[in-house]
Amino acid sequence: MPASTQARLLDGARVPALDRGLDADAAIARVAASGLRGRGAAGFALGEKLRAVRANAAGRDAYVVANAYDADPDSPLARTLLERHADLVVRGIEIAMLITGATHAFLYLHPEAAGARAAAESALGGRDDIEIALGPGGFMGGEESALLNVLESKRAMARQRPPYPALAGYLMRPTLVSSAETLAWLPLVLDGAKPETKLVSVTGAVAKPGVYEVELGTALGVILDRAGGVTAELKGIQVGGPTGGILSARRRGTPFDYDDLKAAGTHMGSGQIRAIGTDVCMVREAGRLFAYLAKESCAICVPCRVGTKRVAGILEGVSSSLGRDTDLPWLDELGDHMAQFSLCGFGITAPSIVRTTMKEFPEDYRSHITDRTCPTGTCTTLRARRYETMVQP
Repeated sequence: MPASTQARLLDGARVPALDRGLDADAAIARVAASGLRGRGAAGFALGEKLRAVRANAAGRDAYVVANAYDADPDSPLARTLLERHADLVVRGIEIAMLITGATHAFLYLHPEAAGARAAAESALGGRDDIEIALGPGGFMGGEESALLNVLESKRAMARQRPPYPALAGYLMRPTLVSSAETLAWLPLVLDGAKPETKLVSVTGAVAKPGVYEVELGTALGVILDRAGGVTAELKGIQVGGPTGGILSARRRGTPFDYDDLKAAGTHMGSGQIRAIGTDVCMVREAGRLFAYLAKESCAICVPCRVGTKRVAGILEGVSSSLGRDTDLPWLDELGDHMAQFSLCGFGITAPSIVRTTMKEFPEDYRSHITDRTCPTGTCTTLRARRYETMVQP
């Protein structure tokens, strides 16, 4: 085994040769020892996924799905990786197939990712055991269980779990579903590299928005500086895309890492880091995000289908100077229900928006509710009256 080395996905890392005589159990142990976690929202250990799929397959059909969908339109991480280094992603898929015993794999792409698709087709060279599949568009098309439905020619709707894909995924067979970025690390880790970096999309009020590769644990402020620095007085930093929390500017020192972000009230999500200036009202911003989520929800479960719309409506009322003090605990309660009872990560993580904005920017809410004014002077009236329910405080 080669000595441990540092590697970066976007800097043309060498693609290790494929060892078709790979010892699967030894490879799983090596991946587990490396600490490689999924580069998607959940950050689940890849070694555990590989072990579970291999054990559950036990001679039966098994599948591998490389999720390169990029559900967040502002965070094109997978398509950037494929356009620059599709051969590395393909090698990762090949190794995952060898380890799990899968005979067929899918590279799952967004329908608008034309450049990524062309690069992937070139890297695949016409082989038929790795199939390019296109999602339907929309945010939910990239959710782990929804994409399995899409592959089976069904609607992009979340599935009840358990059972998890490692036991009953595509066609109810053991299936490894992992992000393209995670699988790109697989051949490098087996070649001795340390999985120490993460692709991020830096957007918002920065001089040089774009996709960057940073070391896990890098402070959020340092990442913004790498993108040319902020172009306005910084008020907040949203981490994790549309369902990610918004942290105050004073949290610039928060490390970009799974556990540190969770402790701060957000998550890695789509890998997007967005700089927000002081001209943005956080109540209106939270309402805008929830209106988007309400539109994108697959609507299969009540907590998400109703919760996103209800939260969006309350936030519209608050930003329209119709809010009451009782709205804040009601938002907390709705968030708890969504987080506890939604079927998938979409509804489970969405409440981080209201939780972090109420915690990090209480003055914005207080200004609207108590003073009946927008703290930034930018909010316009979105609704003329409140709507109530029998159970609302």
